[in-house]
This record gives sequence, structure tokens and C-alpha cells, in this order.
Amino acid sequence: MRLSTHYIFSAGLISLALMLTKELSFTEVLAISFFVSFIGNKIIDGLGHEIANYNGKTYPRRTPLTHTVPRSVAWGLITVLPIIATLYYFNMIPLFLPVLIAGLIVGPSHMFLDIFTEAGIYAKKNGKWKRVAFAHFSYDNAFVNGLASIAGFLMLFLAFKMS
Repeated sequence: MRLSTHYIFSAGLISLALMLTKELSFTEVLAISFFVSFIGNKIIDGLGHEIANYNGKTYPRRTPLTHTVPRSVAWGLITVLPIIATLYYFNMIPLFLPVLIAGLIVGPSHMFLDIFTEAGIYAKKNGKWKRVAFAHFSYDNAFVNGLASIAGFLMLFLAFKMS
């Protein structure tokens, strides 16, 4: 999926999850959601793609470094550690749990969307990394990106209605 689609979908999912905790205002939830979504998805795609050469052509390729479910969770948590440290420094302890939840969600939400693309995600089978894909849409398929973006906006709307 396009990175912008990941931002919207992850922010919607994180917002919905954080509003269920009933601890923060929608504005606080929105700020946390978009910040963690932006940073987390950027890191997952930035570190998890490499440039491959095939028949004289170069193209980006996903790697198991970030595109596995367990590793995506780890990268999501790594993403929020500096935020949690900053919150600790400014004695904003009540925001720890929501930011931690956001960090736990951002990676798997990225994997959820990528498993529908032609490159899929990675899972270990018999000690080797294998690609897994539920569908084989191109990453820039306008219809599929549109559906995922609409789902993200719907989750944002539901989160707003919960406030």
C-alpha cells in the first residue's frame, strides 16, 4: 500500500483503540495517533525496503527486517520509546499507556495492509523466510488504497463520535 494509506489507516485504528480506553480527549488521541502513525510507518517502510537489481532494472523490495508481524510490533515499540522518555521527562505519566498502545498497534496495522499487496509480508517456514499474501494487488492500486483510506477515515469518525 502507499505510505499515505498506511498513515490514514493506522491513525484511524490507533484513534479508535485509544478512544475505547476513555482516558483522553479526541484531540489528544488524534495527536498521538497521527504522530505515531507517521513515525512508525515511515520507519517500517524506510528500514524494511532495499533496492534490488533484476535483469538490469532496479526496484524496491521488502525485507523481513521490518515486514514480519513480530518484528513490526518491535519496531512500533522502538518508535514510541523516545516519546515515552520525553513524556517521562515532562512528568506526563498518564500519556504512557496510550502511547504504548499506539506503538503496539502501528506495526501490525502496517502488516495488515501489506499482506493484501503482491509483495506481501514475511513469515518463517521451515527456518526460511517466505512471503505471505492474501491478495496480490499492486502497492499503488487506487481502488484498494482508496478502500483502506476510507476504512481509516471511518475509524477516525467513529473515534470522534465516541468523544
